[in-house]
Amino acid sequence: MKALFFLLNQDLGPVVDRLMIGVSEPRVIYAFFILLSLGLLWHRGRRVLAVPFLALALVLLADAFCARVLKPAFHFPRPYAALSGVRVYKGGHFRRTERALSAESYGFPSCHATNTAAATAFFGMVEPWTLLAAAPFTLLVGISRVYLGHHFPRDVLFGWLVGGTVGLSGGWLWRRAKRAS
Repeated sequence: MKALFFLLNQDLGPVVDRLMIGVSEPRVIYAFFILLSLGLLWHRGRRVLAVPFLALALVLLADAFCARVLKPAFHFPRPYAALSGVRVYKGGHFRRTERALSAESYGFPSCHATNTAAATAFFGMVEPWTLLAAAPFTLLVGISRVYLGHHFPRDVLFGWLVGGTVGLSGGWLWRRAKRAS
């Protein structure tokens, strides 16, 4: 896993740097899912008006579970807090660590990965075509977290698993409620 981390954590130039920094920004993630919500509303109309709000509720649930339950339970450090030689984006710039740095929070699992997977899975259960945009975006967000030196690949993979489970469960409940009405 360490080799995969360093493979994904290498400098690929300023264009990739800007892309990875951008897709990791919460406001970019929110904007993406707001645009996806608007596309869904435009495509399906008022009958899916509750979907963006339900997706937000699922993301908030997944995020709280990730940050307040899983991270404290596992105590797995972030790459830059566990290894030297990590290329990390902190404080508005990249630097290569000469020694492990202190971190304000644990790294496992990635809440970015958890949250985007929850939203993607839920939207995909409601309207499968949304996966064409949301799945690649979620993949890119997860990769960005490793590229930026904030997570190991296992952190992202487990985050996708947790978030995907939350989103699929919410989507299953949505479908069940729609069939019953």
